[in-house]
Amino acid sequence: MSLQRHQWIKHSHNGSSCVEVMLTDTEVLVRNSNRPEAGTLSFTFAEWASHTEGHKLGVFDLPEGTAS
Repeated sequence: MSLQRHQWIKHSHNGSSCVEVMLTDTEVLVRNSNRPEAGTLSFTFAEWASHTEGHKLGVFDLPEGTAS
């Protein structure tokens, strides 16, 4: 799935921990869909590209045996 401009996209791995991501004209925004009033993180396109590449490489994988 690709991000769409100006539309929050929700992802839920286990049904309770939900993250929403939105692409704007200048940045990528991330928030907790269960608590959107808690604030939003913003990333440049370069930061987001670096993060997604790290994710694909397994850089952010939890150590084996870590509870999910």
